[in-house]
Amino acid sequence: MERQARIESERIGNRLILRVPVSFRKHRGRKEIHAAGAGPEFAKPDHALLKAIARAHRWRDMLDSGKFKTVRHLARAERISETYLARVVRMTLLSPKLVEAVLAGKPPAGLSLKTALEPFPLDWSEQDNWFA
Repeated sequence: MERQARIESERIGNRLILRVPVSFRKHRGRKEIHAAGAGPEFAKPDHALLKAIARAHRWRDMLDSGKFKTVRHLARAERISETYLARVVRMTLLSPKLVEAVLAGKPPAGLSLKTALEPFPLDWSEQDNWFA
């Protein structure tokens, strides 16, 4: 059980001085203030991974609808390499359970943008073990 942090106050003349125990941390290039004993942190989604999954589904829809005939044509239109586009589109094969976990901000420890761009098993039950 976490102990609640004590906020201390002191009056000096007509001024009130408050002391609040906090810590400063860097997270993904941003500075954050964390209050000691403030309770559980809310899950924060991996925005890079979310963006890649969204792009994967958008690009897959563009290919499936016939708007672009090949990955090559789509890659040229998006001004990216064919290999990168193909690796991102592979993310449409992630299990719904993993995608929901990413959306909730609680992906398995082994699932990141880097690992999702690498080859992974297509069987959804194997993916759970792969990214665990």
